[in-house]
Amino acid sequence: MKSSKKIISVLLLFACILSGIILAYTPSFVPNKITTGAELDSLIQLSLDEANLFNEHIRVYNIEMDSSFSRKVYRVRVPSTFSKTSFHLDLHERLYPMGFTSPTRVVFPERDMNIYVEHEGTIFRTIRMITDNSILNEE
Repeated sequence: MKSSKKIISVLLLFACILSGIILAYTPSFVPNKITTGAELDSLIQLSLDEANLFNEHIRVYNIEMDSSFSRKVYRVRVPSTFSKTSFHLDLHERLYPMGFTSPTRVVFPERDMNIYVEHEGTIFRTIRMITDNSILNEE
């Protein structure tokens, strides 16, 4: 009986030491980071593609904020049946782990949506989702 207690104690000590070594040598988790505007644009474009939005309905342009900073704006025409809220949620879930937030403003009575992609208080991209009833006839 005493012998089995000693064996169990030694095995527990060995397991604790091994766990400590594994913990010490395991690299800490580093979340994905977006380091360039092109990476951010790729994620936005991926979200637009997955939402089945056609490139001919998307216009991209830059707005100069001051002499050293300009912001890219995506103007996206969507049919009235398109769920802008679902798109916003999918985009938010894609960007949030990388440190970005996506506050949104809905414009009434049109129910158009402006999604602002921001990081640490700076808005880097704007996605304007404009309802266009003529798109239904094209699809």
